[in-house]
Amino acid sequence: MAQGTLICGAALLCFSTGSFLGLQAQNSSDAVTTTTVTSVTGTITQTNYGEDGAVEGFLIGSTTLLTFPTNVGGGIGTLAAVGNSVTYSGTAVTTSAGFESVRVTSLTNNTTKVTYSSSTTVSTTTAYGPTSGTVKQLNYNSDGTIDSFVFTPASSTTSLLVVTGEGASATLKPLLTIGGTVSVTGTEQTAAATSACVASGVLTVVQASSLIISGQTIVITSHGGNGGFGGGPGHH
Repeated sequence: MAQGTLICGAALLCFSTGSFLGLQAQNSSDAVTTTTVTSVTGTITQTNYGEDGAVEGFLIGSTTLLTFPTNVGGGIGTLAAVGNSVTYSGTAVTTSAGFESVRVTSLTNNTTKVTYSSSTTVSTTTAYGPTSGTVKQLNYNSDGTIDSFVFTPASSTTSLLVVTGEGASATLKPLLTIGGTVSVTGTEQTAAATSACVASGVLTVVQASSLIISGQTIVITSHGGNGGFGGGPGHH
């Protein structure tokens, strides 16, 4: 009998909980309207921040909030800034008070020409170089070591980020100079993953396997830790 009573009690609890959840869903559907928006243009009036202080979206006017998944390549803040005109598509949820939140699936920054798409892409790697070009900027780790540099190939005006890892910093520091010539060999990577968000306008990344600077060949054997390099012909 006790067991039968317990089962009935559990059934009653499930019924009550289910009714409550159904009521919540009904009230929620009464409060909001979901629609698909396509190629809407507006001007960003402010950035919207998450609890960690990072940009998580943008406000259009005073009642439309653009939101994005958290894994946008390069960060959401790279997509746009206050004053930029943008054209966006996505799924909009509008409250009865008139506030609209749009989960963005694509966005074009009409001011900077940066574009964004939430389409699923496949990560790919391709061989890169040897390619000669110019060092445009040195990039530093938080401890001051060089872990990469911005590089413009001689045959292009588009810059790349060449990643060397901090282990090669001591060797590269006296050799890499702004405006200096370097030949890069490595692997070019696309920024992508399952259900990833890809933002154009972010530098293409090349993981360096070797560099030739002033006739010296530096072989990059690791992109992290200490001693991540070796000497090739002409390296001392």
